Amino acid sequence: MRRKFSTISFLFATLALIGFASAPARAAEFNDTQKQEIEKIISDYLLENPDLIRQVFTIISQQEADKQQQAELQRAELAKQALVENQEELFNAKDQIVLGNPKGDVTLVEFLDYNCGYCKQAFGGMLELMDQDKKLRVVLKEWPILGPQSQEAALVAVAVTKLAPDQYWDFHKAMMTMRGTANKETALRTAEKLGISREELEKLYEDKASRKPIQDAYRLADALNLNGTPGYVLGDEIIPGYISQEAFESKISNLRSCGSTNC
Repeated sequence: MRRKFSTISFLFATLALIGFASAPARAAEFNDTQKQEIEKIISDYLLENPDLIRQVFTIISQQEADKQQQAELQRAELAKQALVENQEELFNAKDQIVLGNPKGDVTLVEFLDYNCGYCKQAFGGMLELMDQDKKLRVVLKEWPILGPQSQEAALVAVAVTKLAPDQYWDFHKAMMTMRGTANKETALRTAEKLGISREELEKLYEDKASRKPIQDAYRLADALNLNGTPGYVLGDEIIPGYISQEAFESKISNLRSCGSTNC
């Protein structure tokens, strides 16, 4: 009985969807004999007109796509709002990692993971970008989303910024160009090669305060609707993924040309 109810409800809903009925009738309004007759009539009709079924699924698919698009637009709007509300923490957080020109006229924020292939692919272009553009300020956010080993490497990186901030850039370059998996041990070995004390790094690694920059990065990335590394913020634009050096150069040039206006 429940199966027949579902079938009739579906068939009436189908006809309503494609314009054959103003509203679907309720299966409870019919007795069993009527339900069987209605099922046969509608079933025969649909078998004779299969394009109607395709039309229904096309409409349903479009409706789902429209819902997804609307949801994406809403998330994008919330992300823009979050960018405005978190400007200070994004661009000027205490003890954050700043590369390039600390007083640059354009700031690029990158959310990264040391085990992210796309982050490493983008790194070469980032080096050239900073080398060519002496007015570019780059802020790094440790966002280890690719598992426990990435989290270990990020914690060592945070420890390096606290213990030997002047050597962070060399540490970062070594980690981004390293082959193999980044984890606690590989990160510690990389730091040791630069003359940074493993013992002191271990202490900072275990310090709960070292987790805060990472936790902040997670919160910011979530608010900005980033869902993978690398993720960027450039001016008032959120860039949710890898783009080429040329694309960055174009966006930075436009940002400087436009200033605070939207052009």
